[in-house]
Amino acid sequence: MDEELKRIGDQLLELQEIDTARRKVAEQIDALPQKRIVAALRAKQAEGDQRIKLIEAKIAEVAGSEADLGKDLAAVEARISEEQGHIDEATDHREAAVLSTSLDALAQRKDALENKSLELLQKQQDYENLRTDTEEKIGVLQAREGAEIAAYREQAGALKTELDGLDAQRKAVTDTLPADVLARYDTLVETKGGIVVTRFKKGKCLGCSIVPPTGQRARIEDSDEIEACPQCGRLLVVEQ
Repeated sequence: MDEELKRIGDQLLELQEIDTARRKVAEQIDALPQKRIVAALRAKQAEGDQRIKLIEAKIAEVAGSEADLGKDLAAVEARISEEQGHIDEATDHREAAVLSTSLDALAQRKDALENKSLELLQKQQDYENLRTDTEEKIGVLQAREGAEIAAYREQAGALKTELDGLDAQRKAVTDTLPADVLARYDTLVETKGGIVVTRFKKGKCLGCSIVPPTGQRARIEDSDEIEACPQCGRLLVVEQ
């Protein structure tokens, strides 16, 4: 066999080994669990942020109700003061009785408003506690996200360093391969994928196990260039 053809064949096999290793490293990077975990953590944080917006809307709603109730309570207290003044000035006992009845109703109204105010204050405190709890949970998620990102960078960094080394090896091989042979190889990798270079030994393609007819076998073995398997299309490196 022509020594140059043997060199090209060996380089093709070496290139295929390098590319196989590169694919495995790239797959390892893609399969790192941190990417999936970080995505899930960020989704939970988004849910938490949305929950906080809803809680804050409720807090604002309660605050508005408290303001309205405060106005009502102030108005009732003013009425009570006014009615008490009328009672103090009343000279007729029947008039005083009517005013006392009105005053009792106002006092009941005041009690109801004060109770409602206490309920609103408790509701606001509950919402604020819920907001604080949600913010703390988001903080925990953010801390875990930071840890996962750091772990990803560490692991992916080591794998990318390995990938860079393989890229350098690939360049060293491809720089010495004939352009037409490299183009055929790259085209097969793109269209076929997987193993695109195989040995042709004792008249058989070791990729698909076909044994070509005598004429085709002789052409493959005697050719001064890299031939392709007539069945699987892989590039054949003849091994005598």
